[in-house]
Amino acid sequence: MTLDEALITAARRYCKDNYTYWANRYAKERSGSDFPEYAYSDKDYDLFPRYNVLAAMLGEVEMLVGKSFPALLTCRETLAHIGHAAQSLFTVSDNPIEAAAIQNEREKFIHYVENITPGELTKITPLPYRRRLNEKERENVRQHLLDRWNYDGDYWDPLVEKSPGNILFLAKMHLTDADYQAIKDYICSHSTPYLLEITEEATDTEITCSEFHPDCYETAYCDYSYDWLLYGSYESTITFAGEQLLSFIRQLFAGREQLFNQWPE
Repeated sequence: MTLDEALITAARRYCKDNYTYWANRYAKERSGSDFPEYAYSDKDYDLFPRYNVLAAMLGEVEMLVGKSFPALLTCRETLAHIGHAAQSLFTVSDNPIEAAAIQNEREKFIHYVENITPGELTKITPLPYRRRLNEKERENVRQHLLDRWNYDGDYWDPLVEKSPGNILFLAKMHLTDADYQAIKDYICSHSTPYLLEITEEATDTEITCSEFHPDCYETAYCDYSYDWLLYGSYESTITFAGEQLLSFIRQLFAGREQLFNQWPE
């Protein structure tokens, strides 16, 4: 890796690791009420906003994957700007404790990317390729999916019948670990080098196949050929489309065809 690539990788890992830390702490330490209405305590407001802003920063950092910079300082400045400015629907609040927690995480991230040394960067290990699409790319991908599969980023088959072609769906409860692995192996060996991960939050991403898993929720996967589509729903179903993919699924489930197009029990 170049020093720029190492710095972007380090920033990604920083956001991912700290997101996990604060999400786990909130899950264990939440002290607000659940009934009669969901409410946050002051302690909660010092916890969950931290992982929200880390998620917002991570999304912006992932847009830098694959980019080059004229100097390491330029890369640092770009990342520091992300620390200052990254926003999401979950990073805006009038609560002063929440605002202070968000600002604290921003400052820690900025300090990290501004002060990690070139020597430390040479020791950074790679992360799996994962690049967030910019707005123009996202619009282009979604237009292709709408034209080819009538997929608009909302509910799709079997929740709403939209596919212009044949589909099969399976309840996740009927898939074994071996089934999941076989599906992943097939898709990874019959696809273009990168897959597209399309989410209901519109955080659409170009990923390496190691990042793909069929067990997903309100997420669709395809590649740049758009010849196939895999869609996971909140109803714990996985839908398959595309004749070659359907042929493989029929072969994989030979003798278990009764599982096709059956809703979870």
